Amino acid sequence: MSGIPTSVQETVAPVPAGRRAANHAAARSEILDAARAAAAEHGLAGLRMRDLGARVGMRAQSIYTYFPSKGAILDALFRQGNEAFIEWMTDGDPGTTVDPSERARVGAHRYFAFCVADPVRHQLLFQRTVPDFTPSEESYAVAVRAYEVGFAPLVALGATGEDLDLASALVGGLVAQQLANDPGGDRWARLVDRAVDLIITTVTDRNGRTT
Repeated sequence: MSGIPTSVQETVAPVPAGRRAANHAAARSEILDAARAAAAEHGLAGLRMRDLGARVGMRAQSIYTYFPSKGAILDALFRQGNEAFIEWMTDGDPGTTVDPSERARVGAHRYFAFCVADPVRHQLLFQRTVPDFTPSEESYAVAVRAYEVGFAPLVALGATGEDLDLASALVGGLVAQQLANDPGGDRWARLVDRAVDLIITTVTDRNGRTT
């Protein structure tokens, strides 16, 4: 058998399936960490398999053992980013015992902070920096859940589709301005409450509710 002496064959124990799975998962995690670091330096469009291989000590071809394409790496990062967003927003949600309008303001500030903390992640989740990237159905389902969690406070106030679109445009625009023109500052962060109050006023006036 393959020219291996019987005595050697008998002493080579097979790697348990559980260990192989753990090693595979660890390698995928290391590659994704390297991809985040590379994207921070070169942008999402600048991801290269050869660069990732060098960062994790693999040949570029070996990366395909764990991810069949660069798109698959972006998809995994997209899913992880949305999972992180859900956790971030959920942990920071003051709950329904807090005044609904204040809950909406807190949520908007949490969203803003999440976006400006990692500009590359923000681009992947909320912009089309890589035009030909389309998330998988599984990852997109996580993104839908993230959308629902992010807008839950406004929905509780009675916000509908167009209200949510406007809120996304207003607060998302503030994020874009902050990242482009005052990174690390708070020039546009200070406007978040005013933007949210515009939406709240529109919703409450239409529905005849008070904040």
